[in-house]
Amino acid sequence: MDSSQKAWELENAIKLVDPHRDALYSYDQAEQTAIASSRPWKNDPHYFKNVRISAVALLKMVMHARSGGSLEIMGLMQGKIAGDTFVVTDAFRLPVEGTETRVNASAEADEYVVQYLQSCRESGRMENA
Repeated sequence: MDSSQKAWELENAIKLVDPHRDALYSYDQAEQTAIASSRPWKNDPHYFKNVRISAVALLKMVMHARSGGSLEIMGLMQGKIAGDTFVVTDAFRLPVEGTETRVNASAEADEYVVQYLQSCRESGRMENA
């Protein structure tokens, strides 16, 4: 965390409400690399039992879905794996064209995802999409 954010948190008396719950959203690169390399879901197709979605990610998904009206929409969820749980920390929409029956993702959407994830990593957010 940079010093300006720490200063802002001190000035505004920001307190961690529940350290155990909020720890769910911290990202440990070594832990995620170990999980990804062991791939326990390869042996058990029912390995994942739960999904935890942050309130912000859920709000973004609902707003995006409502903005589509009767058209299909497309986006990605971003997060990590914790045990047998997907932890969704964020969600973002994709710049694609939708119709009533399908969404066509183009090369433009692929480029957008790559650029989005690259800028996330540059800003210190290492979660996968």
